[in-house]
Amino acid sequence: MAPILRSLATRCATALTTLDQVFSRGPDNREDGAATVEFVILLPVFLAVFLSSFEASLLLSRQVMLERGVDVAVRQVRLDSRSTVSQNALRNEVCAIAKILPDCETNLLVELQEIDTVTYDLPSTAQPCVNRETSVTPAAEFEADRASKLILMRACFAVDPFMPGAGLGTQLVTDVDGSSMRIVAATAFVVEPV
Repeated sequence: MAPILRSLATRCATALTTLDQVFSRGPDNREDGAATVEFVILLPVFLAVFLSSFEASLLLSRQVMLERGVDVAVRQVRLDSRSTVSQNALRNEVCAIAKILPDCETNLLVELQEIDTVTYDLPSTAQPCVNRETSVTPAAEFEADRASKLILMRACFAVDPFMPGAGLGTQLVTDVDGSSMRIVAATAFVVEPV
């Protein structure tokens, strides 16, 4: 059996050598630089995928930390029925917990709004956020006399993309100024009665 296989392998090798000679290219048709061309064409695609994944992971980390900061800060508001918590105190509390948010005190806006328990109509979905182009911070509603009421707390953080002109940073610019993204966290709670 082994001599038959050896003879078959020799014939296949001879046939392949003959085919190579028939279809061989001359010295003018060399393909030595073909891998370099493919590399140059595919490199921007791979870089865009890498930068997009880095941008997405950084954005997700900031979102998670903002959600955590809002959850911890809401505990104080839920137990404070006399409405002594201010907007600045809430913002500072969220910023103290979410340390990954850059320049948090300037770029974070916190809002408290009452939800009507008869109709359960939610406030507008257009949450106010800091417009850094005009340096205007919209006046957020801050509900007074919150005891036994259903309250919606929203926090909006404006942040610049890590790589604004590359990858995911070009797709996620959503703010009015055209250069920043919004990260929004929201929660609803009932303030404990006295």
